[in-house]
Amino acid sequence: MVKDLCRLVYRSESRIDHNDDVALDGIFRISVKNNLRDRITGALALPDGKFVQVIEGARRDVAALMVRVRADDRHLNVTVLGNRSVTARLFEGWAMARPDPEPLSNQAFRIVTEDGSGVQVTGILLGMIRGPATAWL
Repeated sequence: MVKDLCRLVYRSESRIDHNDDVALDGIFRISVKNNLRDRITGALALPDGKFVQVIEGARRDVAALMVRVRADDRHLNVTVLGNRSVTARLFEGWAMARPDPEPLSNQAFRIVTEDGSGVQVTGILLGMIRGPATAWL
């Protein structure tokens, strides 16, 4: 059990073309490696040219990751949707889940990409991972 466990959810605009599979695959591979090192779990989706990510871990590790995200020129307009202390991980065992946003309903898509809260976005990404249309590294 991690002391001072938190869950942070953010959304940003991607400066990478959402069809650039090589660049996006590179991001996921590096994320998995770094997250295993830092004991961070979570999920990252890329709907409609946006990054939407849930990050779980020790507060200091999550804060350090967010410093790197904000400094990364592949992100624009990083917005934290939620940051709260938690007692357990929802994405246990997932250094970086990679859900496929294609099957989202219009309402869920709008929540994830435009106006949802951290709790709403987390619930949708978690549901996508548990569903049949799951893809991950």
